[in-house]
Amino acid sequence: MGIKSLNDHRIEDDYKSLTRQNRAWVLLLFFGMLTILYLVINRQTSLLIKNQINNQLLNMVEENAKTIEIFLQDRESDLLSYTHMNISGISEVKNYTHSIEAFLKDKQWYDLILIADMEGAIVFSILSELSANISDRRYFQSAKEGKIFRSGIFYSDILDRPVMVLAFPIKNSQGRIVGVFAASINLEHFYSLLFDLRLGDTSELFLVDSNGYLLSPTRLGGVPLQDRGYSSEEKNPHIGERGIKTHFDYRGQQVLSAHMRIPGTEFILVSEVDSAEALRPVGKLKRLLLFAFLPLVVIAVLISYFYSRRLTSLFRNLTANLSAALAESRQKRVELDGINKKLEAEIKEKEHLTEELKLSEEYIRGLIDSISLAVVAVDDRACITHFNRETTTMFSDSRPEVGKPIGEVFLWFKNRDVEEAFQSALRTRDAQNIERKKIAIGQNLEYFNLFFFPISSAGETVTGISIVVENVTERKRLQEQMAEYEKFSALSQLAMGAAHEINNPLLGISSFLEILADETEDMEKKEEIRFVLENVYRISETIRGLLDFARPTPPQFIKINVNQLIEDTLSFIGHQPIFRRITIRKNLSQVFPQITADLSQIRQVLINIFINAAQAMPDGGTLTVVSSKVKYEEKIRIDISDTGSGIGPQDRAKIMNPFFTTKKNEGTGLGLSISHRYIKNHHGEITFESVENEGTTFTIRLPIRQTGRPVGDEKETVA
Repeated sequence: MGIKSLNDHRIEDDYKSLTRQNRAWVLLLFFGMLTILYLVINRQTSLLIKNQINNQLLNMVEENAKTIEIFLQDRESDLLSYTHMNISGISEVKNYTHSIEAFLKDKQWYDLILIADMEGAIVFSILSELSANISDRRYFQSAKEGKIFRSGIFYSDILDRPVMVLAFPIKNSQGRIVGVFAASINLEHFYSLLFDLRLGDTSELFLVDSNGYLLSPTRLGGVPLQDRGYSSEEKNPHIGERGIKTHFDYRGQQVLSAHMRIPGTEFILVSEVDSAEALRPVGKLKRLLLFAFLPLVVIAVLISYFYSRRLTSLFRNLTANLSAALAESRQKRVELDGINKKLEAEIKEKEHLTEELKLSEEYIRGLIDSISLAVVAVDDRACITHFNRETTTMFSDSRPEVGKPIGEVFLWFKNRDVEEAFQSALRTRDAQNIERKKIAIGQNLEYFNLFFFPISSAGETVTGISIVVENVTERKRLQEQMAEYEKFSALSQLAMGAAHEINNPLLGISSFLEILADETEDMEKKEEIRFVLENVYRISETIRGLLDFARPTPPQFIKINVNQLIEDTLSFIGHQPIFRRITIRKNLSQVFPQITADLSQIRQVLINIFINAAQAMPDGGTLTVVSSKVKYEEKIRIDISDTGSGIGPQDRAKIMNPFFTTKKNEGTGLGLSISHRYIKNHHGEITFESVENEGTTFTIRLPIRQTGRPVGDEKETVA
C-alpha cells in the first residue's frame, strides 16, 4: 500500500506540472500575437488618419484659393467694359454716370467707384463724395501707365478703413489714355468667401501677406493689418507657394497649418486647426484599440486557465479509461474472436450492398442538384421531403429543412393560386403549371414559372408532389429592354436624319451673316445682323441637342457661376416677342457656390424650360427663378415657376418622353427629353409639380462637384 500511495502522489505532481506548463505556453502565445497585432494596427491607422487630416487642409486651401482667384477675375471682367468709353476727354465721363450707378446697384460687390484725371484729381465718385488727389497712389500710377492693377488689402487714409482696389486705364474713342477708373471691393463680401468650409471648432481660414500679417479677420479674434498669423517668437511659417506644417499661431496655440499663394496676387491663403483637435482622432483611436484589446487579454487568461485544466483532465480520464479498457479487452478478446469470424462473412456482404446503395443515392442526388432549376419535393401533407442545391441559392433568404411544412419555409406557397395548383395535382394526378408568378425575394419582386408534377406509388396513389421553380425575371426584363431599345433606336435614326438636313442650310446662313456683319459699317445694321445670328446660333444649339439625343457625346466639365448663367440666359431670351407680356422675377442666393458642369448643356436646359414656361402663358403671367444651396448636401437647387396652364394628369407620366408634346403643331417634343438627359449626364435630377390652370414648377438639383470626372482649364466661362 505504501508503494501504491507513493506512485499516485508522483502521478498527481506530474499532472500539476503539466497544467502549469500548458497555461504558460498558451499565455505566451496569446500575448505575443496580441502585442504584435496592436502595434501594427496602431501605427498604420495613426499614419492614415494624419495623412487624411493633412489632405483635408490642403484641399480646403486649394478649393478656396480657386474661389478667390475666380472672384477677382469676375470683378475685373465686370469693370473692364467701363474703361473703353466713346469720349474725347475725361470731362465727358459724366455721360456714363447713370450707367455706372445702375451697374453698381445691380452688382453690390463694391464700396466705392471713382474716376480720376491724368493729374490724379478725382472727377467722379459713387457711394462717397471725394475731392482728394490720388496721384501718389501706386494703383493710380500703374493704371496711368496702361496696366490693370490689383492691389492687396491696405489701410486707406482717404476712406479711413481697410480697402482692396482694382484700377484700370480709361481710353477715349481714339484709344488714348485720358484717366483712371478705380473701384474698392466690398471686403465684407470678399471675406465671406473664406468661411464656407470647416474641419472643427478651432479651424480657421484667413489671408496673410508675404510678411505674415493678417489681411482678413479670423474666427478666433485675429485683427487684419494688426496681428501676424503666427507667434512673434518664431519665424514666418507661410513661405513658398504652398506647404503644411505645425507651428504656434497669433494666440500662442500650437496649430496644424496649410497655406497656398493665390496666383496673380499678394495673398497667401492659410487654413489652420489646433493640433490638439487635429490629432484628437488619433488619440481616440489609440484608446479605442486599447479598450478593444483588453477583453482579448482577459479572454486569453481565461482560455489558458480553462484550457490547461481541461487538457489535464482529458489526460487523466484518458489514462483511467485506457487502463479499464485494457482490462476489459483481455476478458472479451476470446469471445470476440469467435463472434468476429461469424460476422466477417455477413459484413462483407452488407458492405457490398451498402456501397451499391450509397453510389445509387449519390448519383440520384447529384443528378437532382445538377438541375439549374429549383426542385422541392413534398409529401401529400405539403411537408418537404427533398430539395436540391439550386433551391437554397434561388431563395437565399429562406431555410428549407426536411420535414417542415413548405408553407412555413416559402411564404409564396400560401398564395391561393399556388395552393389550388398543388391540390389539383394531388387530386387529378396531372401536372399543373403557373406562369410568371410574382414572388417577393428580399426587397425585390421577381417573376417565376411554377410546375407541379405528381409522384405516384406502385398502386397509382399520389404520395407527393415535385415542385419545379424557374426564375424568369431576367428574361422578362430583357424582353422589355429589347422593345425599349428598338423604339429608341428608331427615334435616334429619325433625330439624326432630321438634324443633318437642317444643320447644313444653317451653316450657310450663319456664314453669310457673319461675312455681312464684318463688311457693313452701319452699327444699327450690325446689331440687327447680330440679333439674327443669335437666333441662328440658338437653332444650331437645338440641332446640337437633337444630335446629342440621337448620338450622345460626353459633357465638357468646367467651373461655372450658375447665378450669372441664369442672368445671361434671361437677358438673351427676354427680348423675344414671346416674353413681352411676361414679368420675370429672380431670387438668386447671394451665397452660392460655383459648380462643375457642362456650360452648353446647362444653358440649353434653362432655355428649354424658360421657353416652355413662356409658351404656357400666351396671355401673360409671371416667371419666377429661385436659386439656393441644398441644406446638408453638396448640391445646388434651381426652381423655375410659371403661372400658366399647367400639365394635365394624363400627360405627366409622358412629359419627359422624346417627341411627346402638348403644343400640338408648335413643338418638337424634344426640349424636356434633352433637358432630362443633360441633367442625368451631370448625376443630377429634374422634377416638376403642376396644378392644372394654375401653373408649373420645375426643380433642378445638381451636384456642386463632379467626382472622378476631368475638369477643363477654364476657371469660369460665364461673363
